[in-house]
Amino acid sequence: MQCHLCLQEKDLKNSHIIPEFFYKPLYDGLHRFTVLSTSQEKKTKYRQKGMREKLLCYDCEQFLSSIEDYVKRVFFGGVKIRISNEKNFIIIEDIDYKKFKLFQLSILWRSGISKLNFFSGVSLGPHEEKLREMLFKKNPGEPYEYGCLLAMILMDKDQVLDGLMMQPDFIKVEGYRCFRFLLGGCVWLFFVSKHNMNFKFKEYFLNKDGKLIITKQIAKDNKLITGFAQDLKKAGKLNINYNQ
Repeated sequence: MQCHLCLQEKDLKNSHIIPEFFYKPLYDGLHRFTVLSTSQEKKTKYRQKGMREKLLCYDCEQFLSSIEDYVKRVFFGGVKIRISNEKNFIIIEDIDYKKFKLFQLSILWRSGISKLNFFSGVSLGPHEEKLREMLFKKNPGEPYEYGCLLAMILMDKDQVLDGLMMQPDFIKVEGYRCFRFLLGGCVWLFFVSKHNMNFKFKEYFLNKDGKLIITKQIAKDNKLITGFAQDLKKAGKLNINYNQ
């Protein structure tokens, strides 16, 4: 079968679309995570492994695993970075721009090529091939090329809402086309418009000096979280009201 990244005919591995470390906060004592649907007809399900699909050969899988490992250590410790915890922002400095940006591109690209229903909202069109080429050539591009804004979601001023993963969807921000993910307690907004260079908040994209600004949002003030919670409540699957 053909590897989706290098386009060579090779044996394919069962590849994660979303890296495994994003699932760890979701697991219970039996190493299961709950799959919730806002539909009353769909029952609550449990899974013991993250969503995977035969996409990549061994060599390409190893390449993506190496950048995943780097980003994991950025978030959970293991690489030398500087972190400033401000009132409304977290500022991370000394990030390896190439590795972190390629990681971001890989999340967007894998979600776009996936045939799994969970990723049906991510349709990349001509961007799919451009992203593949950038990943294959290990070219992270400019900060504004497929730039990503991150917003950390907090239950209160200290507790990160990292026990929730939501189906990615398409939205527009300031007229720009975006795909929105909720991963690891953060909303990730991937911009796929051609004119991101003019985006007024582009200073929040990871820059080449390794600086990343992550905004902070309280869950009850985030429409994505409150809307999902209310839909679950209507379906009889949630007793929490984030609007309280």
